[in-house]
Amino acid sequence: MARNKQRQTPLYNQLPISMGGAPLIEMTGNRRITLEGSTGILLYESENIKINTTKMIVSFCGRGLTVRCISCSCVEIEGFITAVEFIT
Repeated sequence: MARNKQRQTPLYNQLPISMGGAPLIEMTGNRRITLEGSTGILLYESENIKINTTKMIVSFCGRGLTVRCISCSCVEIEGFITAVEFIT
């Protein structure tokens, strides 16, 4: 007895590639964040990191925050994240 199982594509693979310039944020629990679409770091403190994007400023609050990796459009932050704020 053969069953026809359709493979479901995960939702993140169905999202459009272009989100109109909005940043793409990936969180791993409350310990790591990867933000794609960065145009620069505006504020870098151990309790607050603000990142500029084309559409908004994204502020991460927490304890022991550090920038682990940075490239021309991607920033990876680690630490104990307590809040994410979107400033337009």
